[in-house]
Amino acid sequence: MNVEFLLSATFDNRRVIPSQDRLFKAIVSSLNEVNINPLVMISEFSIIEDGSTLIYSFHPSADPIYFEFKTDTLFITISTGSFGAGYHRFIVGVLDRIARRLDIEFKEDSVHKDPSGYFKSRNFEALKKFFVNSLADYSKMLITHHDNGFSNFMISMPYNYPIIEKEYFALSSLGYWGKNWFTDFIDADEASRLSLASDFFIWDTEEMNAKFWFKSFISMIWLYFPFREAIDYKEKTMYKKIMYAFQESYKKDPNLRYPWDILVDISHYLDDENLAKFIGSKKNMHQPNVEIGFRLENARYSIAAGFTIVLPMRMNVFKNDKSLMEFKDINIYIAMQAYSFANEETDVIMEYVLKQIDIAGEDKGEKLDIKSNSKNIESLVYEKELEDNDHIITVACAAKKLALLAWFTYSRTEDRDICLEAIKSIDIEN
Repeated sequence: MNVEFLLSATFDNRRVIPSQDRLFKAIVSSLNEVNINPLVMISEFSIIEDGSTLIYSFHPSADPIYFEFKTDTLFITISTGSFGAGYHRFIVGVLDRIARRLDIEFKEDSVHKDPSGYFKSRNFEALKKFFVNSLADYSKMLITHHDNGFSNFMISMPYNYPIIEKEYFALSSLGYWGKNWFTDFIDADEASRLSLASDFFIWDTEEMNAKFWFKSFISMIWLYFPFREAIDYKEKTMYKKIMYAFQESYKKDPNLRYPWDILVDISHYLDDENLAKFIGSKKNMHQPNVEIGFRLENARYSIAAGFTIVLPMRMNVFKNDKSLMEFKDINIYIAMQAYSFANEETDVIMEYVLKQIDIAGEDKGEKLDIKSNSKNIESLVYEKELEDNDHIITVACAAKKLALLAWFTYSRTEDRDICLEAIKSIDIEN
C-alpha cells in the first residue's frame, strides 16, 4: 500500500539562493522544534554520501521523506504507505511549515501528484475515505493473489526484511493479519470499514491520541526489538524510542492492554530500575498481557552470491560489502564470505575453499557429521574449542560456480544447536 508523490520548489531571484548545507540545516532545525514536531523524540535524519539528499524519518516504522537539492530547486519525495490519513495530513502540514520558513512554494509534480488529492484540497474527511478505499482495493488484490496460490504477504515492511519461516496470510508492522480480516473488510459497509481501517492504520485520525502512540511502540517492537539486551548504540536508541512511545500512550490512556512483560525487560536493558518498578506496579493481573513476538521466529536471510541461511529474528545483520555478511547476537557471532567461479565442478571449488581455510595454518578442529540439507550444495564442517570456553565452527560450502566460507563462534553450549541448525539450513537461491 504505497501512497507516494513528488513536490518541488524553486528558489528564484527574489531571495538569496541558499547553499545545500545551509538549506538542509534550516530544514532539520525547523523539523526538530518540539512545539511543531511531536515526533521529535523518535525522529532521525541522515545525509547520503554524495551530500545531495537529506533523509528525514519521522517514525521508525514509516518510510522516510527525501529532500534533494539541485540546480536551485528543492525536490521532495513523500511516501505515507500504510500509516494512514493522520500521518499523511501531518506530513503535508510539516511541509507547509518548511515552505513558510524558507519563503518558497511547493508544487506537485505534473505526473506524480498526491493520489489522495489532499495536498490540493486539504479535505481530511475525503482523505480518510481515500485511505479506506485504497485498503479495500488492496484487500481485493491480496485475496486474488492468494486464490492464485500465493501467501505470506508482507505489507509495507522495511526494505530487505527477511522472510519468516512460517506460514501466515499477511504481515504488517502491527503484526499478523488473517485472510478473514481482509474478506470481512471487503464485505463491510462504509461505517464498518472506517472502524476496521482505524485498527489497520497506525495513524488514522488527526489527533496524536493514545492509540497512535500505542500502535507506534507496538510496531517498533514487532519490527526492531530483538528480545535481548542491546548490543550497540543503535539498538539502545530504539529501546528508548519504544519506551517514549509507551509513556506517551500511557499518559493518554492507562487502561489499554500493554505488553507489560516486554516493557519491564526493556526498562532493565536501559538500566532504568525506577521505570521497571513503575511498569510492574501498573500491570493489571486480571488483564491478559499482550504477547508480541515474531522477532522470536526463525527467518531466512539472503547472503551475497545467492546463498541463504535461516536464523532467529533476533540476530543483528551487518553487510560490509557485496561478499561479506556478519550476524551478531549476545552469545553468537557469524561471519560469511562468498566466492564466485567460472568453474561448475563443486569438488574443485571445495578444494579451493579448503585452501582458504588453511592459509592461516591453524588447526580446523574436529570434522562434524553435519551438512547442509540442500541437494545443490556440498558442505564440510569443522569445530574446535578456543580459549575462555569459546568455540568456533568453520563451514565450507560449494555449489556450481559459487562457494561460501563461514565461521560460527559461540560461548554457551545451549547456543550450539542454533549454529548447527543454521548450517543445515544453508541453501542456494535458484
